[in-house]
Amino acid sequence: MQILSIPLRAESPSVRLDGYLLHDSSEFQTGKVRPVVLLCPGGGYLITSDREAEPVALRFLAAGYHVFILRYSVRTRFPAPMLDLAQAIVMLRSRAVEWRIDPAQVVLCGFSAGGHLCASLGVLWNHPMLTEPLGVAPAAIRPDGLILGYPVIDLMLVANPKVPWAGTDPAVSVRDFINQTTLGDASPAEDLLALYRADAHVNAETPPAFLWHTADDELVPVENSLRFALALARHGVSCELHIYPHGVHGLSLADETTDVAGQFMNPDCQSWMTHALTWLQHLGNHSRISPFAA
Repeated sequence: MQILSIPLRAESPSVRLDGYLLHDSSEFQTGKVRPVVLLCPGGGYLITSDREAEPVALRFLAAGYHVFILRYSVRTRFPAPMLDLAQAIVMLRSRAVEWRIDPAQVVLCGFSAGGHLCASLGVLWNHPMLTEPLGVAPAAIRPDGLILGYPVIDLMLVANPKVPWAGTDPAVSVRDFINQTTLGDASPAEDLLALYRADAHVNAETPPAFLWHTADDELVPVENSLRFALALARHGVSCELHIYPHGVHGLSLADETTDVAGQFMNPDCQSWMTHALTWLQHLGNHSRISPFAA
C-alpha cells in the first residue's frame, strides 16, 4: 500500500488529502484501475473526526478500493470546505493514470457534517461559486456517487442544546455555533440557509446515493436523511436508505474499532458497511468502466 499526504492550501497545512493506494502487484490484478472512495469525516465543521477517517478507510481498502481522506477547512465560512472537496476531486481525476484511479468512479463518503459537505457538493457541483474559483467545468467536480452516514442535510435541522461541545462556549448552542462559524451569523438569512440545504437542490443530475441513519439520533434527526431520500426519489435518482431503530449520533463503524468506552458499540448498525459495499458494486457495474471486471 502506498500512503500519501498532500497539502491543499499552502496557508493552511492542516487542510490536506491523505491517500491510501493499493499496490499494483505483478502477482495479482496487474494494471488494475480501481474506483476511489473520498472520505469526509464529521465534526460539526469544528474538527474532522479521526473516528470517521482511517478506520473507515481501511474497510474500503480491504474491499479493493483506493481511499482518500479529506481534512477539509474547519471553523471557517462556506464555501471554503466545499472548495476543498471540489479541489480534491479535480486532483484525483487529474492524476487518475498515475494513481490507477477510474475517473468515472469517484465516490464521496461523509458522516454528519462531512455528510452535509458531500451532499452539498453532490447537488451544487455545477454552481459558479465552486467552478469559477477553480477554473474547471462542472463535470470535473461532479461525484459519481454519495455514501452518507447520519448526514446533516439542513443546517437548521440539528438539535440545539446549550452544552459544552468541541471546546465551544457552554452558553452557545450547538446549532447556533455551527451557523455562526460557517455562515457568519447564528441566525442567518433564509436565502443563505436555503443555499446550503441539500435536499432543496436535488435534481435529475444528482449522483446516486446510499444513506444510513438511526431513528432516534438526538443530535441530527433522522428527518435529514428522509428529506434527502425523498428528494432523490421525486427526481428519479437511484437511492438506497437504511434506517436503524436505535443508535447514538456518531457511530462510525459501530464496532469496537471506533468505540469509546462502549458509547459507540451498536451491533445492529454494523451492517451498514456491508450494505454500502454491495451498493458500490452495483454502482460500479453500471459505470463506464467496471472495477469488478476481470
